[in-house]
Amino acid sequence: MPATLEREIRVADEAWVALALLHREHPGRSSFTAGEIVSRAQRESSQPLRAGVQAHVYLHNVSNLAPNSARYRMFVRLDDDTYRLYRPGDPVHPVRKGKTAPQRSQLPEAYQALLDWYEREYCSRHEQSPRDDDPILKLWGVGKEIWSDTTADEYVASLRAGWEDQQLESTRTQDDVWGRIIEHQGEEFRTVRGLPFKHKVEGNGIWFYRQGRRINQILSRTEIEKALARAPLKHPIEIKDLRDSSYLFGLLSDPRISGPRPHGG
Repeated sequence: MPATLEREIRVADEAWVALALLHREHPGRSSFTAGEIVSRAQRESSQPLRAGVQAHVYLHNVSNLAPNSARYRMFVRLDDDTYRLYRPGDPVHPVRKGKTAPQRSQLPEAYQALLDWYEREYCSRHEQSPRDDDPILKLWGVGKEIWSDTTADEYVASLRAGWEDQQLESTRTQDDVWGRIIEHQGEEFRTVRGLPFKHKVEGNGIWFYRQGRRINQILSRTEIEKALARAPLKHPIEIKDLRDSSYLFGLLSDPRISGPRPHGG
């Protein structure tokens, strides 16, 4: 944002403005990577980007992720790990009740035209459902009278009893850990041998740093989730097949990442 506006805009709104600008500048695209959003926010600023912007892009603004603090509903994360602005009717985690766009009174005047565009144009668009053109999916519901005297829904529900709760809890745990990894990037952690290291989030992955030097290749969020699936971890050898296992174990076993949150956190 221009220097005269940088202190007038909230961090969540700064992330929203960056994504809205990308939508306006690239009308042929429907979504953008986290890295693209962060880079666009940096381009708008004449100063180093505030650390909170990145956390809002990945988690705090995302309507369909479990929140760990802020509960905004400004973005939607898609299956390919890209993001777009929220539209009415998009999926929302049941705990999230926050705003879906900046409040006009809190948005610098220079960006209020973006809010007009969002309300009048973006929210009025409807992405075509695959069913609209698929002749097979158009048959959805045909023959439903066959089930008119049965309790098929109850039968399916009995088969899936507890499964959805387990899936939700698994997703919530992964999202919470990822949120903490973002929050504590740049802080010092230690391996089981006491070697200090730091990490930095980039896109859907993290870089490890030892004595200020970057280690190997980026560690993907998928690999982190593989490690979480094996929790509780007792030793790095349990994840030796994953990249940078010593640093990954030190990160995931640290109370800042794996411990309970303080009350009110």
